[in-house]
Amino acid sequence: MLGAVPLRVALSVLALAALSGCAAHYTSASTAEPYGFFSGIWHGAIFFFAAIGNLISWVLGFVGISFLDSVAIIGRPNTGSSYYFGFALGLCAYGGGAR
Repeated sequence: MLGAVPLRVALSVLALAALSGCAAHYTSASTAEPYGFFSGIWHGAIFFFAAIGNLISWVLGFVGISFLDSVAIIGRPNTGSSYYFGFALGLCAYGGGAR
């Protein structure tokens, strides 16, 4: 049983190393001005249209058609919490307020 633990650890480390190559890498030009609070509001407000465009792009990808490939739901790179707070406020444009 003791021999299985180092093998699991080795396989886990190998899998993590292989998957880390799939991580998104940003150029220095794109990280110079990441999306902020107001971009988050805008992206939240257009969420419905971005989701439809993303769905269309995904479906057309199955038949080999590259259309609307640059449409994303979340803007990356972003500033983190302030972007997501703005995104949530933009989403509130669809739901209205609580009564």
